[in-house]
Amino acid sequence: MPTLGPVTTILEAEVKQWLRNYGIVVWLDKDGTYTPYVDSLADRHAQQDFFAPVIPFRGSYLDLLFALEPYGDKLDPEPLLIHMPGHTEQTITKTPLLELYRAGTRYRRALDTLVREAATGKLPPDSIETYVSQQLSDLSEADRWLSSTLTAPADDIDHYLAGLSPEWVLDGLLGIEPAFRDKLDSPTCYPILLNYLHRQTGLDDRFRQFYLGESPLSFQALGELFAAWLLGVEYANDLTRPPHLDALKPLAQLSAPLLKTCHSLINHLRDRHPKTYIEQANAVATVLADEFQAMRPEDLGKIDTFKQEETAILTSAIEALQAGQWQKAHDWAAVRNQSQSFWLKRDRKRRVVWSLVEAAAHLGCLIADAPTSLKAAYTLREALDLYTQSGHRIDNAHRHLEQKRLKQLDTTLPYFTLLQSALDRLRALHRQWADTLAEEFTALCEREGFLPEAELQQRTLYEQVVHPLTQAKGKVAVFLIDAFRYEMAAELRPQFEGAGTQVSLKGRLAELPTLTAVGMNALAPVSQGGKLTLAGASGFGGFKTGEYTVRLPKDRARAMGERSVDNVATGRTRTLLVTLGDACTRSTEDLKRTLSPVELVVVHSKEIDDAGEAEVGLASFETWLSQIKAAWNHLKGIGIQHFVLTADHGFLLLTDVTQTPAPYGKKSDPQRRHVLTADPSEEAGSVTVSLASLGYAGYAERSGYVLFRRDTAVFDTGKNGTFVHGGNSLQERVIPVLTISHRHQGSTLAAQYVVEVDVASPVVGLNRIRLRIRPAPEAQGVLQFEGASQISLALRVPQRDDITVLIKDVAGATVENQVILLKKEQDWAEVFFELIGAKDERVKVEVFHPDGLEQVTPVSTSSFFDVSGGRTAPATTKPAPRAPADEADWESAIADEGARQVFIHIYRHGSITEVEIIQMLGNPRQARRFARDLELYLSQVPFAVRVESTGSGKRYVKGY
Repeated sequence: MPTLGPVTTILEAEVKQWLRNYGIVVWLDKDGTYTPYVDSLADRHAQQDFFAPVIPFRGSYLDLLFALEPYGDKLDPEPLLIHMPGHTEQTITKTPLLELYRAGTRYRRALDTLVREAATGKLPPDSIETYVSQQLSDLSEADRWLSSTLTAPADDIDHYLAGLSPEWVLDGLLGIEPAFRDKLDSPTCYPILLNYLHRQTGLDDRFRQFYLGESPLSFQALGELFAAWLLGVEYANDLTRPPHLDALKPLAQLSAPLLKTCHSLINHLRDRHPKTYIEQANAVATVLADEFQAMRPEDLGKIDTFKQEETAILTSAIEALQAGQWQKAHDWAAVRNQSQSFWLKRDRKRRVVWSLVEAAAHLGCLIADAPTSLKAAYTLREALDLYTQSGHRIDNAHRHLEQKRLKQLDTTLPYFTLLQSALDRLRALHRQWADTLAEEFTALCEREGFLPEAELQQRTLYEQVVHPLTQAKGKVAVFLIDAFRYEMAAELRPQFEGAGTQVSLKGRLAELPTLTAVGMNALAPVSQGGKLTLAGASGFGGFKTGEYTVRLPKDRARAMGERSVDNVATGRTRTLLVTLGDACTRSTEDLKRTLSPVELVVVHSKEIDDAGEAEVGLASFETWLSQIKAAWNHLKGIGIQHFVLTADHGFLLLTDVTQTPAPYGKKSDPQRRHVLTADPSEEAGSVTVSLASLGYAGYAERSGYVLFRRDTAVFDTGKNGTFVHGGNSLQERVIPVLTISHRHQGSTLAAQYVVEVDVASPVVGLNRIRLRIRPAPEAQGVLQFEGASQISLALRVPQRDDITVLIKDVAGATVENQVILLKKEQDWAEVFFELIGAKDERVKVEVFHPDGLEQVTPVSTSSFFDVSGGRTAPATTKPAPRAPADEADWESAIADEGARQVFIHIYRHGSITEVEIIQMLGNPRQARRFARDLELYLSQVPFAVRVESTGSGKRYVKGY
């Protein structure tokens, strides 16, 4: 192999790497700069001195094609270098080589850039630039120049520095590596160090004069100067305009190799020595005060080198929200939330603010871009299509913003007042949009009728969608989910998609009024001749079908079974009614055994509606959506092949409470969104619809009318609440029909994992734990590479459905629908959460895998956490009574025998004095040790202990 010059050495190493990585490489050499070198490579390949074939174009395309004939016909192309002098990306497309060019990888190399990379760090930047701009002619001459320059004699210090990495030098100058200072802290070394920094990063005398002035040079000053240069380079090159200060403008003109070195060093300092980075950044920021005064948020890029940058952009983003500049605020927030800058990673409260800003701006953008009117719609189908294509996204964004507001907005956040004002404005904006949509939809219904065509009716859903599935091959599960709004189904839809699965989401219009008693029963096959026969003398007490009335969940399941799978004559029942909770929590073996003879599973769920009516929906909607997915996954795993998920009605989320309820007679007369009357009535802002026109039979044929609000307002019933339904708005009427069919693959072994939990001290009133996931040791499941790339985890309080776990923030992972998505290979993720219950108490928390996709053993924390009392949480069933404290459980967690006996005494008797502790433990020293470790023990017991000072010493008193 010939001896290569320093420039050619870098070039050849790069060419070899490209050939190994990409196989076929087409070298576009516009000026023919590298023709002599490529010819030498071709000769070396012929002499077996270069591993890849080299085919150069030398004027004849015919010769080139003959030379290429043996290559490029294999499934996995072998390394092949094709040199095309005189060609660019545009001209190569007009040659016979186009097909091979597209199959291969393009390679280009500017000679001046190559020389800069070879010389940077070895020569001063000005010497390199002088040569490149005035003397550079060809590759061989560049090799001679750099070789001769590098042979100049150097002193011992230069030799020493040449053997060190720039990162080591940076750490040494900043005092992180003391050995470096011991060797080089001498006035005779300072000029040599400056020359080294100049060669490596471009640090010059102009910047030294700007930053240090006339101060004498010292080792510490050198370190501060170097850090300031690196910070300044990153800041100046991230700006969208030139820096304001003249001293910073040259920093934006560095060559690419110098810039690459500076970026690498500043990232090293940030990642490896964050405390030092903060100290240096704050010190440099004081010198750059004038620069920051002229800084506009539009000028800043994606990297917040200084905290002042993030502060300026956050302030402007909130101002943009207040001004209705949604896109501007969204763009700034999206960058900050995605990149998680150095400063944000260390400030949870600012991360929360940015998260709220992005969610608010997203809603504002959707409303601004939404179709402004339904006036162009001529049919109910067109109105339905508009909502299912775009309108539901606004309601989804509104719900998510309100959920974030509930969980994250508190008075301790920076910019709280301004942010709260902006969020209130968005509430009003959403309410205005919803009012306009409701009024125009009501006007359309008045023209076209409130009952849509048969294909869009709720009452035909079973016959048109569910029943055909029951007659096909495979078992069917139909989920009847109370208040499962269309936007919720649209949010879940992507989570059901996968190989071998067909997913479809369509919308229908619920029956009026949008009540559970109407919509749930209409989902059963109760329609006769297109009409629904009302049971009872008044109101909505179910629908008649044959010999019985469909009113309860069991009646719906019975009607569905008799229509599709049961044999009424023989009494053979192949229908099973289960609750959502059962579908999630029953063991796989038990559920599989129960479902063996079953062909149709009816899953009844009222959790979303119950949570909404209890005004805790925003705190728990995400939990129930996760439960729906978990139930689907559980049933799919045991052999159900077809699923239909639908709802009785949707709901309005009226978080803007500035509108007052509409009066109507006595407060006991109306429902919140409608009034049932015997005679037609005219009320301002309302519309009256006869029950007969809605397709109801029975007493409705003789009389019966429903009065609806035209907008989203509620009637005054004396009951306040944000979760309402019963009216005619699209949010209430559009129900999802989500169908999922898949090929059953039989039971498979899932990957097995272990959750590691570390309890951390509370922060700003929030409980805190750290989580990470690891493969189970000696797991007998599928091979590791077959498992999921991330595992979903959730928190719950075992056996306590009356306590809600509210995840407020997660650092190091993402959260969707109150589910933590944790990557398998990542380090600890930090979870901040709140426990909400009826009373103050202390409980343990369990971490579990809610989806059932992998084998993850639930893990309970060894410590207890505080529950915020006075707030009622929704329950899946009846609230579980508080179980008595399990003494064996918490007692065994206290390793010290003496401390254990003290806490048992407190638990049983309510208090203990310091004197009694001394008597129990044997001496005052043990009592002082107990007092010292009290905080550690308190995390291990299910009650609080307060310390009181008395005349005879301390007294420890049991709390909740």
